[in-house]
Amino acid sequence: SGDRPPPRKNCRPESLQARMRRQHRLVVAWWLAVRSSVGFVPARMAGRVSTFACAVDRGALRSMKVKELRQALGERGLPWASYIEKEELVGALAEAMETEEAFSVSGVMRPGAVSELSAEQLEVEIQDDSTPILVDVYARWCGPCQLMAPELVKAAERLGVKARVAKVDSDLEPELSQKLQVGGLPTVILFNRGREVQRIEGAVMADSLVDLVETSLDAAR
Repeated sequence: SGDRPPPRKNCRPESLQARMRRQHRLVVAWWLAVRSSVGFVPARMAGRVSTFACAVDRGALRSMKVKELRQALGERGLPWASYIEKEELVGALAEAMETEEAFSVSGVMRPGAVSELSAEQLEVEIQDDSTPILVDVYARWCGPCQLMAPELVKAAERLGVKARVAKVDSDLEPELSQKLQVGGLPTVILFNRGREVQRIEGAVMADSLVDLVETSLDAAR
């Protein structure tokens, strides 16, 4: 009996999502390498990161099924029923993804949503001064933190592209909590243009969170 042929390797093309995740890992690694060597990231380099991260492969989107394109738009809360041609769906999704990519250097944050960040991801996001970043340092066992969680979601939805909204678990990132000098939970810290501009200790409602960001934006104009 002859030997069986070796099993075929998986030759399926890399998915769009996998390609973008790999791209973002390269962006973050490059960003942190630059920071560690020079101590900061010059504005011209931040621009290079944004340009690199914003490339969306429309050819890959065209390879998706119409149902998949509609689902991707729906997951982003974007209407798709008025689009008749597939190319319209591709264009709408590409535009949405490009907006998302420009919005977040780490690639994990989306406009109108709260994103859970690691210490490394937060460091990268803070250095990007394109929009303010509102950070909620919390713990899962903290009652006031749980009370504030839906308010943070409401604030993110209202702020949209005006600001990035993030959460950091103090139990998972104790060194970061210490570095940020967090004394009580929850602690909300607003960063703008790479530096802390204000912090509030204790649960904060959505209206106050939105006012905090908009006041900072007005002051920066």
